[in-house]
Amino acid sequence: MERWFSRITMFWMLFLGEVQSQDWTKCSTGCTCDGNKMSVTCNGLKNVPNDIQKDAKELRLQFNSLSSLPHTAFHGLNKLTILNLWGNKLQTLPPGVFDHLVTLETLGLSNNQLKSLPPGVFDHLTKLTVLWLNENKLQRLPNGVFDKLTNLKELWLQRNQLRSVPQGVFDSLSSLSTISLEANTWDCKSCDILYLSRWIRENPQKVKTSGGRVEDPDGVTCQGTMESVNKITKENTFQAGCPTTTQQMATSPASTTTTETMTVREKQTKPRMKIFQEELFSKASIFFCQVIFTQHVSLVVIHILAEIPLLHIVCVVRKP
Repeated sequence: MERWFSRITMFWMLFLGEVQSQDWTKCSTGCTCDGNKMSVTCNGLKNVPNDIQKDAKELRLQFNSLSSLPHTAFHGLNKLTILNLWGNKLQTLPPGVFDHLVTLETLGLSNNQLKSLPPGVFDHLTKLTVLWLNENKLQRLPNGVFDKLTNLKELWLQRNQLRSVPQGVFDSLSSLSTISLEANTWDCKSCDILYLSRWIRENPQKVKTSGGRVEDPDGVTCQGTMESVNKITKENTFQAGCPTTTQQMATSPASTTTTETMTVREKQTKPRMKIFQEELFSKASIFFCQVIFTQHVSLVVIHILAEIPLLHIVCVVRKP
């Protein structure tokens, strides 16, 4: 009886603990909670609270003083659909910080101090539809950073320090309808700009201004000029010296491996061929010399033939 009473007590305590964790009347310090919208809004924080309701769907941490995030900051919040981190002081994002947010649809990271993004940082956000990265200090984007975001509809990259984007970085965004690229330091003197230029020409209806969301592909301009990035081509600029697609493939890792394999094969083949040729020539020379000596060819003829270097070596050395 005592054992059963102990088990019932333990079960009841666990039950109460679970109910308490879902109690929207008890909100994290510095935060306000709306149980109807399943929303948590926090202000004046330097760290992300570790007691946020596990069933929260919206977490708004905008305009706090967050300078860094632990990689476990949002673990357990796997029901979030909105995460807003606007207007903080974030300089970096730890790898895996968003891995548990598998239901997230909107992620706001604008107005921070991000200079770079870790590779694969968005790979688990396959339901994401809106991504705000504008008003940061991004100087580059990792290869394939958006490859998993096939449901993304809006991508805001304006007012960063991007000089170019990786080849194919937007090719997987099959649902994209809006992208803002203005007010970056696009380097139109580099061959790396050609992918972006072609992508804008092929998708002009997706390139929008940051304010009115009006279509404006010509608003994406080269650094230091008002020339539109989408006007930059190999044909009408000095970019004519840029490598073609075939040349790029030739310098790719796969092509390099093929080239190295061919080189190895050549190294393996050439010595055998050379040895075979030398052996054949040597045997022919020996036979020729034997004929000369057995037939008692005059010494004058021998001396004339001996002027040929290889015959000289063979015949003189092997002369009976």
